[in-house]
Parts: sequence; C-alpha cells; structure tokens
Amino acid sequence: MGSLLVAVLPLAVGAAISPTLLALQLLVLTGTGGHRLARAWALALGAAFVLAAFSILCVTALQRVRPHHEPHRSTTEAAVLLASGALLGILALRSAVRRPTVGERQPSRIAGHLDAAPTGWFLSVGALGMVVNFSTLLLVLPAMHEITRSTASTGSKLVVTAVLYVIVLLPVLAPVLLVTALGSGADPLLDATHDWVGAHSRRIGVTIEVAFAAYLIVKGISALP
Repeated sequence: MGSLLVAVLPLAVGAAISPTLLALQLLVLTGTGGHRLARAWALALGAAFVLAAFSILCVTALQRVRPHHEPHRSTTEAAVLLASGALLGILALRSAVRRPTVGERQPSRIAGHLDAAPTGWFLSVGALGMVVNFSTLLLVLPAMHEITRSTASTGSKLVVTAVLYVIVLLPVLAPVLLVTALGSGADPLLDATHDWVGAHSRRIGVTIEVAFAAYLIVKGISALP
C-alpha cells in the first residue's frame, strides 16, 4: 500500500489545491445570510457527491479500457497521463488569458445572490462547483488510474481511495469543520483567507495547472512501452 499511496498522494494534493472551491466555501461562510453552517455543509455534500460519482465513473471506464494482465509500462497508462497533462496545459493557458469573470470583478454581487438563496440550493452550488472544477477532476483521473492498475490488495486500494477522496475535499471540508469547532472564533481567519484567495486565486490556479501538466506529461512519456 505504501508505494500506491506515494504514487497517488502528489495527485491528491494537486487536486486539493482548488481556489475555486475554497473561494466558494469561504464566500458562504463569510456571508451575511443566516444558516451559514448548514449552507456550508450542504455545499460540501454537493461537492462530495459529484466527486464520488466521478471516481466511480473513472474506475468503471478504466477497467473497461485497460486489458487484463497489462504490463507495468502500457499504452493505456501513458495515454491517461499524457491526455490529462495536455488538458491541464490547455486549461492553464485558458486561465492565463481569459478575462475576469463576473465573480472576480464583482464578488459582492455573487455574495448577495448566495445570501438570499435557500439552504437546500447549496447542494447544487457545491455539485456545480465540483463539476466545473476541471483542474481537480483532471488530477483525480490519473490518481484513480494508479489505484485501479495497482497490484495492491482490495483493502489497500479502498484505504488509498478514501485518503484521496478526503484530501481532494479539503477545500470545502476544512473551513466548515473549523467553523463547526470554533464558531465565530474562526471568523478572523476566514476573512483573512477569503481576502487572500480572492486576490491570488487565478495565479494559484495557473501555477498548479502548469506544474502538474508538466509532471503528468513527463510521467506519461516515461510510461510509454
């Protein structure tokens, strides 16, 4: 299990560095609307549901396309890594050149809409936030490939999958767990983090996308049979 965890951990950490999901959760927790804790948990649940569905989809698809008794170095492995790396590179270029979104230009406008929304609506907000969080999903895919192709026991694979799942959800779980534990005592840290993420989210996203695009492409080239 140790070698599998070592292979998956960098991808899990990269997938977890999601300024989009973190900014969305911080926007909910620093908002002025009522029931902020219930809303934040609903958002986390929506994101968790989509991540679980995507992980199952990855496992199902990878098991279908990967031949039985495939050698350690394989065309499938190289294709998954190279495709994920190339798509991350394209995503980084798009992120670097696109114009600021409405949310980036007018965060108070988005916050106002969230403050007026019913609590149940945040399930959809979290789900949509994960669906459009392409950089995270593009790193979960090769991570799931590492797990499905591993010769580790089923129990070890389940443990590593659970570790991957929790780490990827940290951007939406960590803030709400902090508020659940500390209540209003967490507000100064949340406000400061919200301001910092809002000012640097694009730079963070592009940096992660470029770094992991290079990582996956190099790894994909080395995996060619």
